Amino acid sequence: MLTAELDAATQEHGLHVPLGRISTTGIGGFTTGGGYGWTSSVHGLALDSLVAAEVVTGDGSVLEVSEEDNTDLFWGIRGGGSNFGVVTRFDFRLHELGPIVLAGMALWPVSEAPRVVQAWRDLADRAPDKLSLAVAVITAPPQEFVPEHLRLQPCVGVIAMYVGDPDDGAAAVQPIKDLEPHLDAVQPMPYLAFQAILDESAPFGQRSYWRGEYMAAFPDEAIETYIERACEPISPFSQMIVFRIGQGVTAVHEEASAFSHRDAPYLFHPISVWEDPADDERQIGFAKTFAEAMRPYTTGGAYLNFTPEDRVRDAYGTEKYERLVALKDRYDPDNLFRRNQNIEPSRPVGEAMPL
Repeated sequence: MLTAELDAATQEHGLHVPLGRISTTGIGGFTTGGGYGWTSSVHGLALDSLVAAEVVTGDGSVLEVSEEDNTDLFWGIRGGGSNFGVVTRFDFRLHELGPIVLAGMALWPVSEAPRVVQAWRDLADRAPDKLSLAVAVITAPPQEFVPEHLRLQPCVGVIAMYVGDPDDGAAAVQPIKDLEPHLDAVQPMPYLAFQAILDESAPFGQRSYWRGEYMAAFPDEAIETYIERACEPISPFSQMIVFRIGQGVTAVHEEASAFSHRDAPYLFHPISVWEDPADDERQIGFAKTFAEAMRPYTTGGAYLNFTPEDRVRDAYGTEKYERLVALKDRYDPDNLFRRNQNIEPSRPVGEAMPL
């Protein structure tokens, strides 16, 4: 099931789960790998709303998992990805929201990025958790609602949503409007429309490369590096984005699930998206180089849903990783489930467990 499908079903009742920011995101891998969404600043990760699941393990066992049943596996699938089995059912706790929210995007020419990004950082550092925020360097779409001088041009954008009654959010979004955007599309809109606001920059089926890097702060030096790298022309579909995380994520205890790095206030994503396979090396190299330039300002932790390379230990730390290996030994000792960000069992596949 895709984000758009579950969103449509829950919004019929004025409810939602914190889901992906691209409507074609698949719910399974998104949830088991963590799951940051626009409402995570209040409601936490998608996995924080998971109350139970059904898991089919490599030996064919069908297990119910929850805080009462198979609690170790329930802990592991919330952040441990697809390492232990196939999750065939997700039971989510739903949260009230919509169908109308105060949300949208404001745009400025990229020449104004230093002023806008610093102001965004200052707002993010003090904003209420109900104000979900991101800043990005993107190529403005060519639609009629975009001022002509911005269309298909590099722009700096602020994306925002008030996670609550839209009538209560005017004061929270006013600092964005005070920056005098060239396009101000932060307004009441359907939650379903806002969930698809980034879709055009990530067309389904395009080639892509992402990184997910946590930052403990977003100091002026990091902003300078971010702007310098983000403004390099590379692809009209690419987006160099920084999310403010919020207390909805950080308030959940670090040991509550396998997911880690909840205390980081910012998440940085260099996202390259392109069409021509011949451009693979250049596009991937750009995102990797960007990530390396920002490394001095990151915590060293990795968000696995946005990290193609094997950085499993960076995602969990030593203690959690060892606990996950023990789960692997119990539920998938033959390493059947190893496609993405593999947690390897503690002994070679095929070697018998000691008696």
